Amino acid sequence: MKRFLVLLFMAGAALFTLSGCGSKAEIEMTDYMNVEFAGIDGEGRAEVYFDKAAMEVDVFQELAGDDEEIFSQELLEELGNFAGFENSITCSLDKSEGLSSGDQVTVTVSYDKDSAKECGIKVAGDMEKTFEVEGLKERVEIDPFDSRYFNTEDGIEISFSGRDPFGRVSIENHMPESDPLSKVRYRADKEENLQNGDKITISASLISEMEEEGYVLKEETTVITAHDMDYYVTDELEPGMWELIQPYCDQEITDELDNVFYIKDGEDSYRFTKHDVLSFEGITYGEEAFLATSKIKEQQESYNLLIVPYSIHATLPGDIRLGENETAAGYMIIRDVIRTADGGIDTEEMAARMPEYSYTSLEQADSESLGEIRVNYELVTVALQ
Repeated sequence: MKRFLVLLFMAGAALFTLSGCGSKAEIEMTDYMNVEFAGIDGEGRAEVYFDKAAMEVDVFQELAGDDEEIFSQELLEELGNFAGFENSITCSLDKSEGLSSGDQVTVTVSYDKDSAKECGIKVAGDMEKTFEVEGLKERVEIDPFDSRYFNTEDGIEISFSGRDPFGRVSIENHMPESDPLSKVRYRADKEENLQNGDKITISASLISEMEEEGYVLKEETTVITAHDMDYYVTDELEPGMWELIQPYCDQEITDELDNVFYIKDGEDSYRFTKHDVLSFEGITYGEEAFLATSKIKEQQESYNLLIVPYSIHATLPGDIRLGENETAAGYMIIRDVIRTADGGIDTEEMAARMPEYSYTSLEQADSESLGEIRVNYELVTVALQ
């Protein structure tokens, strides 16, 4: 019968909205106060709740006594607005945060006296109760940026990949599961589109299970600097770079001369093979070139270009005269000029390409070969020698 009584109250207090009568039951509010403590010693939290279900059982057992007909309509009518009385009960804590073991917190309960009177409930005893803080976890501090493990290959490994300005950072936690650091989660405030020298804030956080066990972080953030990434050359050629690139340009021009190459003189174009060359005196390059960077600031094929003026010194048959010094001119296009972290050039990515035509003047070469490039790229002049 007791189980049935509890289920009845849990199903809803709407049954208790009938007329009231005189006092029928006496309760002490403090008997139903409960406080739960959680968190870390010194940073504990308290939460109070009032056990209405237990109070209902006590009230109805007191009213029923030995009467097996407890659920008679008459008894329900005597209870009156019991639901209204229950809903009026509130509890408040004098302190609910920043608690330490041994602290004391006081709970104060209040209720609507008119509702209690309507349903015949007499409230006795105190309206306050003091509880001692207990059960908090001991504080265990860990350093997520301990230099013995942070930014090390076998600990919290931070690595950079990709190419400046499209570099990436990754963070891998290799700590053994038995070490609390293995439960730390790391996150970078910026993970992509990085350049060498960028400042990156690394945040650390604990999984909830560790926090519940009392673990706290000594620090939550640190700043690292992006470094050791290959980078697209965009503003100058460092000493020695052109010497690494030039052989690829020489080879491209030589390969072209060994097959079929074309020269334009104004509107006229001419086709030659290596058998037409009467003499070949070599190749020279200008003292200045252009570095071109795409105006679209996102990773793409040929993000940068090195545009180098060249001259082919040769004597060809027929009436065509290749400038005052029998020279054909043009611009060599070197795509993806990338400086590696060790100071070299990424020759696997680099590609040197001649235009379709060489020209009898560099002015015409500029007009016909660089027009579209000037639209899509930003050009700066750089010294080659």
